[in-house]
Amino acid sequence: MALNFVLAFSGGLGVGKSTLTNALHKRLSWPRASFGDHVRKLASENGLDSKDRAILQQLGQALVLTNVAEFVEGVLAQAGGSANLILDGVRHVEVLFTLREKLGDKVKLVYLEAPSDVRQERYMQREAVERRLLARYEQDITEAQIARILPQYADLVVDATLPLSFQVDKVADFAKKAAIAVKEDA
Repeated sequence: MALNFVLAFSGGLGVGKSTLTNALHKRLSWPRASFGDHVRKLASENGLDSKDRAILQQLGQALVLTNVAEFVEGVLAQAGGSANLILDGVRHVEVLFTLREKLGDKVKLVYLEAPSDVRQERYMQREAVERRLLARYEQDITEAQIARILPQYADLVVDATLPLSFQVDKVADFAKKAAIAVKEDA
């Protein structure tokens, strides 16, 4: 079965993309794929440290620069033939453009926003990293693109400081309506 609808998520480090996409996966019973999981898998397969954020950022950037279409296809393959897909971790505008070139209006981008101090605290707690290391990660070109460019292309912006249940309700409602509209336009 071909993909009919892709709900893609973007946002900075520690904003809660994985938490929200996992909750939506449970709510909507749609499969979930992740660019981050795909990059970690490729890092492991190539003998790289799949827990080192700097290595993952470099590898992700290299995948985008060398063959973004292949990178996107590898992640979309995680859908397993489902009609709908929750896609975690759009971190490059080139990835979004490739998704939209391939699937058109079937791709809707949800951008999660939260103040940097909130995101930093969440990330430091989850990953047990020091603030100076996180600051280095956030200076990566990819992180700058997330904050400055991707929000302009969002179909929905969600306040990630709201309780998770509110975020899930808002995005699930949007997803259901958008998926129906895309299906009717087909």
